[in-house]
Amino acid sequence: MKENILICVSNPNHAERLAQRGKKLKEAFQGEGYILSVENRKQEEFNFNELQTKYLFESLAEKYGLKMLTKYAGGKKTARVIADVVQEFKITQIILGQAVQTKLERMVKPSLINELFQLLDGVDILVAEVSRKVHDPSDDTDKGLPAQIVKKGSDYHLIIGESHKNGINGIFFKELSSDFSNGFFVIQRENNHEVLRIHHGVVDSNILEYE
Repeated sequence: MKENILICVSNPNHAERLAQRGKKLKEAFQGEGYILSVENRKQEEFNFNELQTKYLFESLAEKYGLKMLTKYAGGKKTARVIADVVQEFKITQIILGQAVQTKLERMVKPSLINELFQLLDGVDILVAEVSRKVHDPSDDTDKGLPAQIVKKGSDYHLIIGESHKNGINGIFFKELSSDFSNGFFVIQRENNHEVLRIHHGVVDSNILEYE
């Protein structure tokens, strides 16, 4: 029987473990697999660490053959956003990571799982116990390396260990979860930083032409 799997991620410390489990279920049931990240801020409001997390989730989705979904909560509760996605994509199984709660936490803190049970019918919810460790974004990437991006044709390519006259200088941060040249290229312009997504060694989106 075909089953569609939704992996809900928030803390990158255990996102890969959840993605691995989702991939196995997706293959076992021959359905679709999705990774869902529910954001409380719009992408244009993200800081550098939030961008790191976003791109890490996207890298995991690619690595495990899953489709990436990012939803802005816009004031809605997380459970409501998940329930809407379940309906939209005909999800039959949800994978969540949850740290073991103390008795006091169970009494005073609303449970996402309980909220989902109230909103959903006929959907299996699988809970994976995860660490309570607070996410440190510096754990997700290598230390930055001096690098350049150089325009070749219509794209900008990442260059490390070389210096090109027309290259744009910056710092490259490689994602640890990735087997490819995926990560972030950070350009410092006066007091601001511009963060570009690097995907297989190529800038992921068009950037402004530099003088």
